Amino acid sequence: MGKRVYKFTSAKYGVSSLESRRLKLSTIDELNDPFDLASLDTTEPHIERALDELVIHFRQNYGLLCFSRNWDNLLLWSHYGSSHTGVCLGFDIPDDVNDDAMGTDVLYQPNVLQIRRPEDVNHDLASRLLRTKHESWSYEQEVRLFVRLNDPPDDEGLRWVQFGPELQVKEVIAGSQCARADLEKLAEVVKGFAGVEHSWAYMKKDAFLLVRHHFPPPWFS
Repeated sequence: MGKRVYKFTSAKYGVSSLESRRLKLSTIDELNDPFDLASLDTTEPHIERALDELVIHFRQNYGLLCFSRNWDNLLLWSHYGSSHTGVCLGFDIPDDVNDDAMGTDVLYQPNVLQIRRPEDVNHDLASRLLRTKHESWSYEQEVRLFVRLNDPPDDEGLRWVQFGPELQVKEVIAGSQCARADLEKLAEVVKGFAGVEHSWAYMKKDAFLLVRHHFPPPWFS
């Protein structure tokens, strides 16, 4: 069994990802929270040194993809979906852990983790750090897919994950403010995917909510 997760992006990047059937991997250094992999009390220097070694290991060996469990979060559309002009891609990813990919739900809490000895900086702690963020981020309802860096980067220094058994595209949702030209490109590229649900986000008329319809806006024909 797997889980349905959602990736918010610009229309340009969403179309490009569908055309190339791949997503760009992020690195630990590209994450927008400085406490990622650092949600630990490091007031003791020996704890800090042990944590630094752990972070170096993950920086060298893993990239990640960041998703949300929900498609209709207004803030996610604003922050990651180009202010509702972008696209939300729905994927099914596996629950299980293997040598090359690891999916995990992020947990949110008010305080950093505490340990007593540098020996406690081990695999179990690493697993907790990978999915621990401050509670102020909880609106993201984040799910992460960590991917082992087996292949070299491309000519631009980027790494990619191809769509496949561990990253199956299932939904394409156009933002409520998506431009006509982008809607046309999106509709065309989705034709190349059998069984993928194509829908449009609409602003609900009587509430601060988004709803999803399987027909384009009235002005789009």
